[in-house]
Amino acid sequence: MATKKLRFNCYYCKKTITLDLDDAFQEKFRKNADYWPYPLIIPHEEHFAIVFLDEDFVERGVNVTRMIFE
Repeated sequence: MATKKLRFNCYYCKKTITLDLDDAFQEKFRKNADYWPYPLIIPHEEHFAIVFLDEDFVERGVNVTRMIFE
C-alpha cells in the first residue's frame, strides 16, 4: 500500500488539515472498521474533527465538536 493523504477543511478554525496515512495506519484502520464510511476522530487545536473515511481512505464527510464526555 502507498501512503495516502487525507485533506479536509475544518469549519471551526477555517484551516485545511492534511494528514499522511501510512501503511501501518491503513492496515489498523481497515482491521478495526466494521462498516463504511467509518469515523476517525482527530484532535485538532481545541476541538475534534470527526472524519468519515471510506475503504479507499476518501473523506465522505466531516463533523467538528468542542465537546468530549469526561
